[in-house]
Amino acid sequence: MSKQGRDPLLLNKILGGILSAGIVAWAGVHIADGLMNTSPPEKPAIKIAGGKAATVPVAAASGIPSINNLIAKANVQQGKTFVGQQCAACHTINKGGANGVGPNLYGVMNAPMFAHAGYSFSSAVKKKASGNWTYHKMNEWLYDPMKFAPGTHMTYAGIKNTNVRADVVAYLRTLSSNPIPLPKPKPVTAAAQPINAGGTKTTPAAEAQGNGAPSIASLYKTASTSQGQTFFQQQCAACHTINKGGANGVGPNLYGVVGSKKFDKAGFSFSSAVKKHAKGNWTPHALNQWLYDPMKFAPGTHMAYPGVKNNQMRANVIAYLNSQSAKPEKLENAAPAAAAYRPIPKPATGAAPAAVKEPTTSANAGGSAEGNVPSIAGLYKTGTVAKGQTFFQQQCAACHSVTKGGPNGVGPNLYGVVGSKKFDKAGFSFSSAAKKHAKGNWTPHALNRWLYDPMKYAPGTHMAYPGIKNNQTRASVVEYLNSLSPHPEKLPGEK
Repeated sequence: MSKQGRDPLLLNKILGGILSAGIVAWAGVHIADGLMNTSPPEKPAIKIAGGKAATVPVAAASGIPSINNLIAKANVQQGKTFVGQQCAACHTINKGGANGVGPNLYGVMNAPMFAHAGYSFSSAVKKKASGNWTYHKMNEWLYDPMKFAPGTHMTYAGIKNTNVRADVVAYLRTLSSNPIPLPKPKPVTAAAQPINAGGTKTTPAAEAQGNGAPSIASLYKTASTSQGQTFFQQQCAACHTINKGGANGVGPNLYGVVGSKKFDKAGFSFSSAVKKHAKGNWTPHALNQWLYDPMKFAPGTHMAYPGVKNNQMRANVIAYLNSQSAKPEKLENAAPAAAAYRPIPKPATGAAPAAVKEPTTSANAGGSAEGNVPSIAGLYKTGTVAKGQTFFQQQCAACHSVTKGGPNGVGPNLYGVVGSKKFDKAGFSFSSAAKKHAKGNWTPHALNRWLYDPMKYAPGTHMAYPGIKNNQTRASVVEYLNSLSPHPEKLPGEK
């Protein structure tokens, strides 16, 4: 891969993913919680792992943790940072600011729901436009916009971390000349149950490493480097490169991170919050603590990510990161086989990419090959736009907008991509690797080959993603992209 920065290949980040949840950038914001008219919660209050007393009741009706008791002591600065990283690509927040992909958010708290001057809201959200944005409504909206208003154009997976939602709502509250009153705390009537920052229950035994990160030393023996790689590609590749000599992006390049100095990467500017923790090296133990909850490891970090709470998955990710090094370390308690992992080789300059064969299974059949890529022509009749949209929202929305006239982001806007010129989007600068393949248009056939493996389609691309190997999923994504046009094409084999 090139050392030049990220390759916003036309469908590059269709495969990238975010912090995400994660990723990700990406990403709209919803605000709701507080001013609740529901009766006191039936479930007991919960405690944030390593935090103070139980003060987070769970909303009785929706099951979404309430943020009422967290608003008053929320970290407004962290909320501002999160909004800047996750929402600013679509929303302006200044007084009188212009609408963008999403409406301007100044004064949103206590304003009428889904009613902002000059902005056209979808019919899906208009159905939910009852009254004003209270803390309660905003909390539920931000938790999962697509469940709050099915069919919304808000392609964002939501903020599942309760503390982060509280920080975001507390910040949105300040965007007003007359901020809405703070919510009244809900009474705590039952015994507290420990809960971690991501909203899942834990046990005292799991809080053994200072910040509540359970030890995973014994899990390296069962760690799957391939699963760690898949997780990385889905959750982290939108912000981090991992190839040797790769460029820094939103986050630093992570090649050789295991054993390297903490928060010390040439050419990358770390925040003052993480520099306070820049002592020693990134051992598996330190990475476990960081990955479990970055915001608790280094309060104030710009890494607005709730962490990887699944213990085995953290072990998988660390095993993968360890493999991406010229000299992988022997992980504690790892089985001997773990030492056999090697970094994923880069394609030799000028060499023809090796043939890619996808296993044929009953769940992943697709017909004849298209230049070593399985054909999906016969699958459009069974694919669904909805499934493609869901995949896109989870994997691609942090980097690509899909609305008509939407702005370019980390990757180009993809409205009308089917039938458009390859690697040619007004206002977007494509890499030299991509430009070498900028002949013709994005046909379903070309999209199928690109989505199967971007790095083999255009060797040297900055798109560190292995592609969508499931044939039916590729067909669904192509169908969804085709639907984003005033004149969708008739897909091969489509009924």
